[in-house]
Amino acid sequence: MAAAGIGNPLGAVVVFDGGNPRIVGGKARQNLSGGVLAYTSGAEGIVTSGLASFVATDIEFAGDASGLLFNGVVMQDTASGNHVAVATRGAFILQANGAVIAGFPVKCDGNNSVANTAISADAAAKMGRALTGAAAGGFCIVDINA
Repeated sequence: MAAAGIGNPLGAVVVFDGGNPRIVGGKARQNLSGGVLAYTSGAEGIVTSGLASFVATDIEFAGDASGLLFNGVVMQDTASGNHVAVATRGAFILQANGAVIAGFPVKCDGNNSVANTAISADAAAKMGRALTGAAAGGFCIVDINA
Protein backbone atom coordinates (compact mmCIF):
# COMPACT_ATOMS: atom_id res chain seq x y z
CA MET A 1 0.00 0.00 0.00
CA ALA A 2 1.30 3.42 -0.94
CA ALA A 3 2.19 6.10 1.57
CA ALA A 4 -0.30 8.88 2.36
CA GLY A 5 -0.19 12.03 0.23
CA ILE A 6 1.27 10.44 -2.90
CA GLY A 7 -1.80 10.45 -5.16
CA ASN A 8 -3.80 7.21 -5.24
CA PRO A 9 -3.50 5.62 -1.76
CA LEU A 10 -3.93 2.17 -3.32
CA GLY A 11 -0.76 2.56 -5.40
CA ALA A 12 -0.61 1.94 -9.17
CA VAL A 13 -4.13 0.92 -10.20
CA VAL A 14 -4.09 -0.14 -13.87
CA VAL A 15 -7.47 -0.08 -15.61
CA PHE A 16 -6.27 -0.97 -19.15
CA ASP A 17 -2.80 -1.59 -20.52
CA GLY A 18 -3.57 -1.73 -24.25
CA GLY A 19 -2.99 -5.48 -24.24
CA ASN A 20 0.77 -5.07 -23.87
CA PRO A 21 1.97 -2.86 -21.01
CA ARG A 22 5.02 -0.76 -21.73
CA ILE A 23 7.33 -0.97 -18.74
CA VAL A 24 10.74 0.68 -18.45
CA GLY A 25 13.13 -0.60 -15.83
CA GLY A 26 15.62 1.52 -13.94
CA LYS A 27 17.01 2.40 -10.54
CA ALA A 28 15.10 4.28 -7.83
CA ARG A 29 16.95 7.46 -6.78
CA GLN A 30 14.80 7.62 -3.65
CA ASN A 31 12.14 5.50 -1.93
CA LEU A 32 9.22 5.33 -4.38
CA SER A 33 5.66 4.24 -3.64
CA GLY A 34 3.61 2.38 -6.22
CA GLY A 35 1.40 4.84 -8.11
CA VAL A 36 3.83 7.77 -7.85
CA LEU A 37 4.24 9.84 -11.02
CA ALA A 38 7.95 9.57 -11.86
CA TYR A 39 10.56 11.23 -14.04
CA THR A 40 14.05 10.23 -15.12
CA SER A 41 16.94 11.89 -13.39
CA GLY A 42 20.61 11.10 -13.60
CA ALA A 43 24.06 11.81 -15.00
CA GLU A 44 24.90 12.56 -18.63
CA GLY A 45 27.18 10.46 -20.82
CA ILE A 46 26.63 7.12 -19.10
CA VAL A 47 25.81 5.17 -22.28
CA THR A 48 27.81 4.87 -25.48
CA SER A 49 26.61 4.21 -29.02
CA GLY A 50 26.53 0.45 -28.45
CA LEU A 51 23.91 -1.53 -26.58
CA ALA A 52 26.65 -3.43 -24.75
CA SER A 53 27.31 -0.36 -22.58
CA PHE A 54 23.72 -0.15 -21.31
CA VAL A 55 22.67 -1.54 -17.93
CA ALA A 56 19.25 -1.12 -16.30
CA THR A 57 20.64 1.16 -13.59
CA ASP A 58 21.73 3.73 -16.23
CA ILE A 59 18.13 5.02 -16.09
CA GLU A 60 17.29 6.53 -12.70
CA PHE A 61 13.81 7.52 -11.56
CA ALA A 62 12.68 10.10 -9.00
CA GLY A 63 9.15 10.72 -7.75
CA ASP A 64 6.67 13.60 -7.65
CA ALA A 65 7.01 14.48 -11.31
CA SER A 66 5.57 17.80 -12.44
CA GLY A 67 4.99 19.63 -15.70
CA LEU A 68 7.39 18.58 -18.43
CA LEU A 69 9.15 16.20 -16.02
CA PHE A 70 6.98 13.09 -16.43
CA ASN A 71 8.01 9.69 -17.71
CA GLY A 72 5.53 7.26 -16.16
CA VAL A 73 3.85 5.62 -13.18
CA VAL A 74 5.83 3.58 -10.63
CA MET A 75 4.37 0.07 -10.54
CA GLN A 76 5.30 -1.03 -7.00
CA ASP A 77 6.87 0.25 -3.80
CA THR A 78 10.65 0.37 -4.33
CA ALA A 79 13.44 1.24 -1.91
CA SER A 80 16.09 3.77 -2.94
CA GLY A 81 18.88 2.18 -4.98
CA ASN A 82 16.80 -0.84 -6.04
CA HIS A 83 15.43 -1.74 -9.47
CA VAL A 84 12.08 -0.11 -10.26
CA ALA A 85 9.47 -0.75 -12.96
CA VAL A 86 7.79 2.33 -14.49
CA ALA A 87 4.82 2.13 -16.89
CA THR A 88 4.99 4.62 -19.76
CA ARG A 89 1.70 3.55 -21.35
CA GLY A 90 -1.65 2.40 -19.97
CA ALA A 91 -4.79 3.70 -18.28
CA PHE A 92 -4.42 4.45 -14.57
CA ILE A 93 -6.62 5.77 -11.78
CA LEU A 94 -4.97 9.06 -10.79
CA GLN A 95 -5.87 11.90 -8.44
CA ALA A 96 -7.15 15.19 -9.87
CA ASN A 97 -5.65 18.53 -8.87
CA GLY A 98 -8.55 20.78 -9.83
CA ALA A 99 -11.45 19.65 -11.99
CA VAL A 100 -10.51 17.21 -14.74
CA ILE A 101 -12.85 16.94 -17.73
CA ALA A 102 -13.31 13.60 -19.52
CA GLY A 103 -11.80 13.63 -22.99
CA PHE A 104 -9.43 16.54 -22.30
CA PRO A 105 -5.65 16.25 -22.38
CA VAL A 106 -4.06 16.31 -18.93
CA LYS A 107 -0.66 17.20 -17.52
CA CYS A 108 1.28 15.96 -14.53
CA ASP A 109 0.58 18.66 -11.95
CA GLY A 110 2.88 17.83 -9.04
CA ASN A 111 1.87 16.12 -5.80
CA ASN A 112 1.32 13.00 -7.94
CA SER A 113 -1.85 14.38 -9.47
CA VAL A 114 -3.13 15.51 -12.86
CA ALA A 115 -4.85 18.62 -14.20
CA ASN A 116 -6.37 19.69 -17.50
CA THR A 117 -3.88 21.31 -19.87
CA ALA A 118 -4.42 24.78 -21.27
CA ILE A 119 -4.75 24.75 -25.04
CA SER A 120 -1.52 26.61 -25.73
CA ALA A 121 0.82 27.07 -22.77
CA ASP A 122 0.57 23.52 -21.38
CA ALA A 123 0.39 21.58 -24.66
CA ALA A 124 4.00 20.38 -24.38
CA ALA A 125 3.31 19.08 -20.86
CA LYS A 126 0.51 16.74 -22.00
CA MET A 127 1.04 13.31 -20.43
CA GLY A 128 -2.21 11.70 -21.54
CA ARG A 129 -5.95 12.13 -21.86
CA ALA A 130 -8.69 11.82 -19.24
CA LEU A 131 -11.10 8.95 -19.90
CA THR A 132 -13.31 10.02 -16.99
CA GLY A 133 -13.75 13.33 -15.21
CA ALA A 134 -13.19 14.18 -11.56
CA ALA A 135 -13.63 17.02 -9.10
CA ALA A 136 -10.58 18.43 -7.32
CA GLY A 137 -9.15 15.79 -5.00
CA GLY A 138 -11.17 13.03 -6.66
CA PHE A 139 -9.96 10.29 -8.95
CA CYS A 140 -10.14 9.91 -12.72
CA ILE A 141 -8.95 7.38 -15.28
CA VAL A 142 -6.12 8.74 -17.42
CA ASP A 143 -4.70 7.05 -20.51
CA ILE A 144 -1.02 7.97 -20.25
CA ASN A 145 1.23 8.14 -23.29
CA ALA A 146 4.51 9.48 -21.94
